[in-house]
Amino acid sequence: MTPRLLRGMGCLTFAMMVCIAAAPTPARAWGSVGHEVVAELAARELGPQARAMVEDLLGDRASQAMRENANWPDQVRALEGLGITAPFHYLNFPRGECRYVARRDCPGGRCVVGALERFSEQLRDSSDREQRIEALKWVLHLVADIHQPLHAGFGDDRGGNDVQLRFEGEGTNLHALIDSGLLRQRKLGALDYANALQAEHPAPTAEATSWDARAPARWAEQSCGLVASLYPPGKRIDRAYADRVRPMLEERLVLAAHRLARLLDALAGEPAERAGMPHTTSMVATRAHAAASRATAGGGID
Repeated sequence: MTPRLLRGMGCLTFAMMVCIAAAPTPARAWGSVGHEVVAELAARELGPQARAMVEDLLGDRASQAMRENANWPDQVRALEGLGITAPFHYLNFPRGECRYVARRDCPGGRCVVGALERFSEQLRDSSDREQRIEALKWVLHLVADIHQPLHAGFGDDRGGNDVQLRFEGEGTNLHALIDSGLLRQRKLGALDYANALQAEHPAPTAEATSWDARAPARWAEQSCGLVASLYPPGKRIDRAYADRVRPMLEERLVLAAHRLARLLDALAGEPAERAGMPHTTSMVATRAHAAASRATAGGGID
């Protein structure tokens, strides 16, 4: 995270305390419950150093603290005048091309891939405690965002926002349906939903959850690869569609949780085996990749 952005965001915590009660409800990837599910499942997978880091910075047991802070960036986004953070939550690929090109897809580093790279770097490297706290909140949130396929969708329909549908007798759009509409059908709170997913879905492989310098771009490309399967054949969402798509979305939540845990392990300095990092992926290599991404994108997040 560049110093200029940090200066611009330094008052966010205070602004939240003053203004959040009056803020409108924002649109949220996965909805609030989905983000809390990812945070809860990730907390269960943390190594001891990552758990200690989270609890030190957020001041509570990891599971409670991570759930409570997983939606903080969406709340910030709702504050008047702070919409500048909106691009951090998504990126738009050209239709039919799910290959991440930083200069084209993330100009100035202002997309979910660039933001996750920078906030991860800030959490690992900053000597300022408040900056690390904010960075951790963003990391908790953005890993989940990047696994919602339409947050790595196509710009020509604004990630499905322009695709109007009927679902359970009401109007909605494809983006909202995938964010939270289908997940709400289970009528579960975050803890019960996390328990259900843990029982229903096997843990992803170590290879699938490993962290390396290119992981954010790779995760976005994988999400983009699922987008075509989400477009329904008509305007009305039927049970067959819901029964097909919801399990896939739940798999994305589980995968996001395990990847978030491995990322936090890596940033907290867990052993390479624990963090799922190949021995050849050193912190020096990670920093070099981040610098190269900024240069390719035409600069960091300002």
